[in-house]
Amino acid sequence: MIIRGMSVPLIIACVVIIFALIILPLIISFKAEKKNKNEWDKIKEYGNKINEKTREKY
Repeated sequence: MIIRGMSVPLIIACVVIIFALIILPLIISFKAEKKNKNEWDKIKEYGNKINEKTREKY
């Protein structure tokens, strides 16, 4: 078995590296996506405001 020849600190280091390469990007992308939703809401509100002004003119 591969794990028998490995020392405990090496196994811990591998687990930390795997965590950093897989879990951290997922967390960062989730936060970015959550932030973008707020930006899209702002754009939607601005578009609605412009549409209302345009409708008032005609």
